[in-house]
Amino acid sequence: TATLVQLNILNQGDMLCHGCYGFCLRFHFRAFSSPSVHPVELQQWRKGLKDWSSGGWLHMNAAGASPASQEVHDATSKMLQQERELGGYEAEARYRQHGRDARQAAAELLGCDAEEIALTESAQSAWAKAFGCLDFRPGDRIFCWASEYAGNAVAFLQAKKKGAQLKILPMQADGTVDVQSLCRELESPSSSRSVVALTHVQTNSSIIQPAARVGEIAKRFNAIFLLDTCQSIGQLPVDVRSLNCDFACGTGRKWLRGPRGTGILYARKSALPMSKDGRLEHSDSVYKLVGEPLMIDHVAVSWTSSETYQLSPGARRFEMWESSPALHAGLAAAIDVCKSIEPYRIWKRSSFLAELLRQNLRQIPGLRIRDAPEEFAGQRCAIVTFEASQLGIASEFIKDVLAQRRITSSVAPPFHTFNEQEWARPSTLRLSPSYYNTEDEVYTVANAIREIVQNGAFEWSAAALLSDPFVFGATRKRPLTVTLFRSKVQQEAI
Repeated sequence: TATLVQLNILNQGDMLCHGCYGFCLRFHFRAFSSPSVHPVELQQWRKGLKDWSSGGWLHMNAAGASPASQEVHDATSKMLQQERELGGYEAEARYRQHGRDARQAAAELLGCDAEEIALTESAQSAWAKAFGCLDFRPGDRIFCWASEYAGNAVAFLQAKKKGAQLKILPMQADGTVDVQSLCRELESPSSSRSVVALTHVQTNSSIIQPAARVGEIAKRFNAIFLLDTCQSIGQLPVDVRSLNCDFACGTGRKWLRGPRGTGILYARKSALPMSKDGRLEHSDSVYKLVGEPLMIDHVAVSWTSSETYQLSPGARRFEMWESSPALHAGLAAAIDVCKSIEPYRIWKRSSFLAELLRQNLRQIPGLRIRDAPEEFAGQRCAIVTFEASQLGIASEFIKDVLAQRRITSSVAPPFHTFNEQEWARPSTLRLSPSYYNTEDEVYTVANAIREIVQNGAFEWSAAALLSDPFVFGATRKRPLTVTLFRSKVQQEAI
């Protein structure tokens, strides 16, 4: 009876009453200590967000797209209003004169100079611009590890078609990259130029890879270091100087809580060649692999004569003329909010909430935590992934059911790796709390997932199920045994 009461409360959109200690996961973790946050401060972080108990959405998808902060919403809306009143060009001119430069804000966050920052449409766009400027010739080497983001991996394969050698390095049993394998490869005598690529935090993993160690090795052996910081900027402290990376990328929509359609590219100034009399001049022979951007316009370069052009200094060469000042204003506001809270503090609070979520999920029979191998003993970030395939429940279905309860999540496919054997694994559900979430929200999500699993996913949501276009022949009179794979519903009547 107590369980049914709590189900009814959830259906009404209220927080759990915790009246049934045997059922409620929160009871088992009451003593779990939390980083201190003043209620007024938490209220400020959540300003503009409607509480789940009042009919709003419970945001648990910072690794996908966070809800914009009030500051971001205000900055973006203000710029759009000015464009409407003054016209786009006049509004942009005033913003350039009086507004906050997103490049400067990003430089302050990442510990570099503003001229080393380019604004892009996304982290993937930023990464592609950096990788695309590498002027590969036959024999050049690309080093990456088996666990690699798919969007980056296919670019490596494209470069391989042009003659570059792709060296895929092994992972260790605990899920971290094998740094010593990189040392051995770079120590071997070779006249080839080398690029080392690393994803700081993988899209479906809680492991923070040892980027500083990789950067140190790359620097020692004169290799270009390309670091994908898409999941770390805004979630963790990222200092590009201490990481020794030559290029890094980030996005506004994830942990920074910025607007979609915004990205950040860091490009070390000393790594970028300058053009003179139609030739490229490098500050150091180490960077001769770095060439011009694949695509240029009259912002990326200066048209110096009818036959020549000169690359813009710094990272602005990776930008083009058309962009959105409103999005840039929102991005600048998002970065400033992140700085004011402090990235280290964001990481500690977010990772605490994620670990609290993992401990709750571990108590649910049939669930497998997948964001790190059991051998991993290091500190984790705030990405939590799990799956319930042994119960015949697909991650895609859990995501859909959570969305019916106004809880955001993502599905992480298994193919972000060069190891094809892992592609046969089921997709995982990804949850990623951030600093603006509460412990109550963690317990609410965990209990909702417990209900989905314990009730076989269908019993408590029959009405929604019968309206699902993927369900065929379902009737209320016949019990069902349900197996789900990749959002396809297969069923057979008992």
